[in-house]
Amino acid sequence: MKMMDELKEYLRIDGDDENQTLSLFLQAAENSISIAGVPVPSDPFLKVGEKDIYASYRLAVLMLATHYYEQRTVITPSIIRGESVPLPYGLQTIILQLKHGVRL
Repeated sequence: MKMMDELKEYLRIDGDDENQTLSLFLQAAENSISIAGVPVPSDPFLKVGEKDIYASYRLAVLMLATHYYEQRTVITPSIIRGESVPLPYGLQTIILQLKHGVRL
């Protein structure tokens, strides 16, 4: 499975109409998480035995890409005043754990 397939399943999207936009959101999410100090795995689907080693990394990418997908809005006065939608609950915790090498 590829990250694009996993994101489409996570968002419950069928078809390929939005692949270009979803690819942009995936890349932006991966870049943001990398800039936050999280090492990017060479194989985010690596398993050791039955343990999915990078499940938390993929979940963080999916959560952030989904946030980008769902919050496509034009700039309005409320957004300028700072009433934008916050990042998903738990995303910061996952990023901090990944950044500091905590494995769950």
